[in-house]
Amino acid sequence: MARLERKPERTPLAASQVEPRRSAISLPSSSHTSTQNEPQRRNVSEDDVRLRAYELYLQRGASPGDDVGDWLQAERELRAM
Repeated sequence: MARLERKPERTPLAASQVEPRRSAISLPSSSHTSTQNEPQRRNVSEDDVRLRAYELYLQRGASPGDDVGDWLQAERELRAM
C-alpha cells in the first residue's frame, strides 16, 4: 500500500508580511484643477437646467419621450455659456 505524504498546512500571512500593490495608473494630484486646454465649467443650478430642459421640450412640440435628452442638452448649453 502506498504511503501518502502530508502537505504542510498553509498559514495566513500577517498584514505586515504583505507588500501593498502599486497601481500602474498614475492618478492626478488633488491640487490639479484644470489645464489650459480644458474649458472652465460654469456652476449651473438645477432650476436653470430644469427651465431650459422644459423650453427644449416645448420646442420639440411638447411630445413626451426624450426628457433625459432634453436635460442633458440643457446642461451642455448652460455650462458652455
